[in-house]
Amino acid sequence: RVASSRRETSVLVGEGARAFAQHKMASADELKDQGNKAFAGGKFKEAVDLFTEAISLDSGNHVLFSNRSAAYASMKNYSAALTDAEKCVSIKPEWAKGYSRLGAALHGLNKMREAKDAYEKGLALEPENKALKDGLESVKSKVEDGVNSMASIFAAPDTIERLMKDKTTAAYMADPSFVAKINTIRANPGAAQGLMSDQRILQAMLVLMGMGAKVMTPDQFNAKDFKVDDDEEEIEADRPAAAAAAAAPKPEAPKPAPAKAPEPEPEPMETDDGRPKISKEAKAKAAAEKEAGTAAYKKREFEDALKHYTAAAELDPTDMVFHLNISAVYYEQKEYDKCIEVSVRAAQLGQDNQASFETIAKAYARASKAALAKDELDDSLKHIKKALTNHRLAEYVATERALEKEIAERKRKAYLDPEKAVEHKNKGNDLFKAGDFPAALAEYTESLKRNPDDAKVYGNRAACYIKLAAFPLAIQDCETALKLEPGFIKAYIRKGNGLVGMKKFSEAQSAYNKALEIDANNSEAHEGLAKCRDLMYKGMSTEERREAAMKDPEVQHILSDPVMNTILQQMTQDPKAARDHLKNPEIMRKLQKLIDAGIVSTA
Repeated sequence: RVASSRRETSVLVGEGARAFAQHKMASADELKDQGNKAFAGGKFKEAVDLFTEAISLDSGNHVLFSNRSAAYASMKNYSAALTDAEKCVSIKPEWAKGYSRLGAALHGLNKMREAKDAYEKGLALEPENKALKDGLESVKSKVEDGVNSMASIFAAPDTIERLMKDKTTAAYMADPSFVAKINTIRANPGAAQGLMSDQRILQAMLVLMGMGAKVMTPDQFNAKDFKVDDDEEEIEADRPAAAAAAAAPKPEAPKPAPAKAPEPEPEPMETDDGRPKISKEAKAKAAAEKEAGTAAYKKREFEDALKHYTAAAELDPTDMVFHLNISAVYYEQKEYDKCIEVSVRAAQLGQDNQASFETIAKAYARASKAALAKDELDDSLKHIKKALTNHRLAEYVATERALEKEIAERKRKAYLDPEKAVEHKNKGNDLFKAGDFPAALAEYTESLKRNPDDAKVYGNRAACYIKLAAFPLAIQDCETALKLEPGFIKAYIRKGNGLVGMKKFSEAQSAYNKALEIDANNSEAHEGLAKCRDLMYKGMSTEERREAAMKDPEVQHILSDPVMNTILQQMTQDPKAARDHLKNPEIMRKLQKLIDAGIVSTA
């Protein structure tokens, strides 16, 4: 009876434990549901408290930590959001959404590289997750271009002046420590990341970007950027409270309040940062004028288009697009100066009123295009570089490169002066004779800048390079000279000399033989060939020379040539035939190669 009683008690205890666990899980789910409702209503502190109570009942539920992380992030408490996101990932590392929470918290803390890593880990688990893809895109460009962007933002010559003019940053400039930080970034853009904890630096950056000092920062993210997780994936099937909640009818959406009678629009007024506030009525009229202007533009009725776009700009002086459209009309009318003036003004207006970087870049690109139409390449390049500072579009990059190339080519052509080229050549000759080869090299180089088509100067500079043991450069100059003047015998000889210096004896022999084809009695070419033979087989016995020669691709080719084999046989049998064959320069060259190698004997 006692044993039976103990078994009954054990069963009761076991059932009680399971019932308590189910009750506990149901309570955690109920609290989570209440937390979700509080979050949806914008009651983030209440949501945090409810999620915290739920976690005390079910500390192994990754979704609770995920939801509390979202609530903390909406309260701008990114440190707490990060702690919960890390806990969520540690509980369930295979859940992609946890990395989305982690990335968002790191983003809020301005830790862009770590945020990028978090988003990428999540995408490795769920490649098509839109929240992760959007999050990665939001931080990726900041990570890759941060240093370059910082350099372009703070390195401008008018940086200090612009910060002094803005009323927000002017107050910061009275602090020597702030000024020191700005100068540090100007000297070393890479140091900016470590200084971003000072919110004044971020505000200064926004001012320099033309966005004003009251633009949204990471500490001003909207709660709409975060959502708590629902139940569809996270709640197991054996949770009765969750199942009941899922089956319960959804509450009806609240009925919209009756529409109020429209109130009269107030007159335009100044905003806190000095910009005019445009009434809805004025904006609507401006949009209508713009539409009318565009219709006229498409019909190429440019005067009417200009009238409507100007009216739109007067109605809403804060919208740069109207000015951008005006510049388009001026471009079509070939009024390029006006086009440039209005385009630049449009860009400045866009910076003052927080227009998109893409639109500001478009204004500078149009100014560049108009300057190019005037053949003012330097101004065109200046404007396209400003466009690239705002938006790195492939089309703008291509334009920048084309302009830089054309400007360089024009400068090169403007520098050409055959008379000055001769002066530098003669100075080079005198210096070469005096043995001052570096100075001679500089004079020959300057001569070629003034006249790049003089083969003789390339030959002279090649001689300098050989004296300075810069053999590859000597060979390069000789080849350029031969392209300009194929019969330039000294170029072949100096090429041969350079190849000897590189111990490429077979190639050197070919160069000397080319010279002998032009002038069979050229002593320098003959001396070069003799030098090659001496250096190739110096200190070798006849047998060693033959063995080395058989590794020479040119010797192998000669010996495998059926025509050459026939000629060699005829020469051994008929001396007269030998004399006839030796009249052919090519056969004579090949035969000399075999003689030098010790393969053919003249005895």
